[in-house]
Amino acid sequence: MLVGADDSTDAVILQRADVLYSDYRLRRVYYSGFSPIPEPSALLPIKPPPLVREHRLYQADWLLRFYGFKVDEITTTGAPNLDLQIDPKLAWALGNRATFPADINTAPRELLLRVPGLGVRNVERILSARRYTRLRLADLLRLRVSMKKVLPFISAGDHTPIRLGLDDDALRARFLPSPRQAELNFGTPPPRASDADSVRSGQL
Repeated sequence: MLVGADDSTDAVILQRADVLYSDYRLRRVYYSGFSPIPEPSALLPIKPPPLVREHRLYQADWLLRFYGFKVDEITTTGAPNLDLQIDPKLAWALGNRATFPADINTAPRELLLRVPGLGVRNVERILSARRYTRLRLADLLRLRVSMKKVLPFISAGDHTPIRLGLDDDALRARFLPSPRQAELNFGTPPPRASDADSVRSGQL
C-alpha cells in the first residue's frame, strides 16, 4: 500500500489490510511511503509523509496478525492516525491503564501479549517457565525483555508497579525519545549521507 499519496488515514489503511487478511487470506501487506516525482499531478502531495509513519503501520500490522488486536483498538474515530512518537502497542497500553498491571505468573496469554516490551516468543517462554516456578524480574532479564517498557505494566514475584506511577500523567513522557539539541556549526564539514538517522524496529 502506498502511504501518504492521498488523505487516507491510518485507520482506513489498516481496515483495508485487515480485510485482505481475513477475507482474502493474504499473507502479508507491505507499506511504502509516497515519494514525490518530478512534475507530478496536481492531485498528488508535494512532500513525502514522515518515514516513521510507514514504520508505525508495520508495527500496527504486526499487532493485527500476531498479537490479537483489532483495528478499532489500534485506531479510533477520535484518533484515526497512529502516534508517531511511540509504538502502537505502547500507545494502546497507555490508553488502557486500567487493564494493568498484568501478573506474569497468572495473566492469560492474551493479556501478556498486550504488555509493552513482551514479544510473542517471550510470552511463550514465560507461559512455559511459570509452570515450574514463580517468575521474578531476574527471569525477565535473562529473557532479554525490554525492562523500561515492561516494568510499569506488570507485577512479578518481586515487583509491583505502584511506585513506578502507572497512573502518573507523566508516564508517557518516559517513553518519548530524548530531544535533540541543535548543534552549532563552526566550519565543520556537513555530515555524510551515510551518517543520516534511520528508523529502526524496536520490541513491541
